[in-house]
Amino acid sequence: MKNRTRQSRLGRHGWLVVVLLVLLTACGGSRSGPSASAVKFNWRQFQGAKLRVLLTNSPWQGAIVGYVPQFEELTGIQVDLEVYSQDDLWKTLDTDLKQPGRVDVFAVIPNLDGIHYLSAGQIQPVNAYLKDPALTASDYRWEDFFPKFRAAMEVRGAILGPPVMAEHLSLLYRKDVFKQYQVPVPRTLDELEAAARLLHMKPMGTRGAPGVGIVSRGHGPVTTGLYASLLHSMGGTWFTNGGRPTMNGPQSLAALEWISRLLGRYAPPDVAKFNWPEAVAVFLDGRAAMYIEGSSIYPLIETSSSRIAEQVGFAPFPSGPGGAGGTVAVRGLAIAKQSANPGAAWLFMQWMSGPEIVRKALMHGVLVARESAWKDRTARSEVPRDLAEGLQQAGRTGVTDWLPPMVAVTSAREVIGQVITSAILGQDVRAAAAAAERRLTEILAATEKR
Repeated sequence: MKNRTRQSRLGRHGWLVVVLLVLLTACGGSRSGPSASAVKFNWRQFQGAKLRVLLTNSPWQGAIVGYVPQFEELTGIQVDLEVYSQDDLWKTLDTDLKQPGRVDVFAVIPNLDGIHYLSAGQIQPVNAYLKDPALTASDYRWEDFFPKFRAAMEVRGAILGPPVMAEHLSLLYRKDVFKQYQVPVPRTLDELEAAARLLHMKPMGTRGAPGVGIVSRGHGPVTTGLYASLLHSMGGTWFTNGGRPTMNGPQSLAALEWISRLLGRYAPPDVAKFNWPEAVAVFLDGRAAMYIEGSSIYPLIETSSSRIAEQVGFAPFPSGPGGAGGTVAVRGLAIAKQSANPGAAWLFMQWMSGPEIVRKALMHGVLVARESAWKDRTARSEVPRDLAEGLQQAGRTGVTDWLPPMVAVTSAREVIGQVITSAILGQDVRAAAAAAERRLTEILAATEKR
């Protein structure tokens, strides 16, 4: 295996991610070969093939990289593995996916970039591979992936590939602060708002300094996941049945007004500038009672030197008038449409997302998408119990569209982000939402047939 790593732009607090990846790579479990049922499968049908695999820096990549030589030995397929930052991967794919035979397998975030690559004809869906017993081992068991994590990898009927990492929007909270002030863990949006109001400016920081009721990402575009969960919890959807944006609809306005109240009143004054590094820094410094974030943040909590790390609890995103609307997100693998070795590429993806490797990834603390892995008490012991329970429930009931399902999703995210910023700053939300709905309609007309 050739393993080439590009320099990633980790930014602020990035050193913690590097430490985490080193730890994940170093603490591997025991290695074993394929199961007895898989031995009957012809893993050497593409021996001699060479694959170029492009991945991003992630806990999953750090956990599985040591097992790639096993795949090469089993199959006779040579793997050239390259690891990039997310931005650098996108730049590389923008050029290399257009060249025949240049890329075989690459990392994908379906709700963020999957529609773009699929609509550009740059992904080979795996629907047919999954149904072919000559190409898919009998013990692969596609149905073993939680239904919502499977659904997240399906774009407009095309299965892009297997999910390798999963997360759900979670409510992180200070157990000690909640106990001190006798506040129950919020299960609804109303209860969350009441808790934020009660705990705001209560002593909770260093030497009893007052803290805020809640912290979250607040910089418009990166807060879209929170808005999406609120939209669905209010009973809304991104589009009407006729395909029109709902930004100015009643459920969307209710979600925006909630953001205006919670982040406008009970979060840090400069929250509108926050991405996750700023938000997690406030929380780990003991200056917030609650923190809304994707559950994949948990390794940074667990490995931090923060005095509050052992006091952090994880709860599902609270339900609203429309029910449970918490979103789920996955990272997965896809086959390049112009791959010279698509069959060999599918064997690599299949092996790396098979039950045994997924179980080992979970033993490294990776939040995985297979239900069978979570049933293994030893494998799941690295993950906090409340977080594990929440992730599994989200895998059955979560909402997959944490971003609007559009080709021009990046442009849409910017438009939606502007409305979120207006809400946090206490500006005219209705006017901003109406303008955003018009702009989203224009983007759809220019980029899709609706």
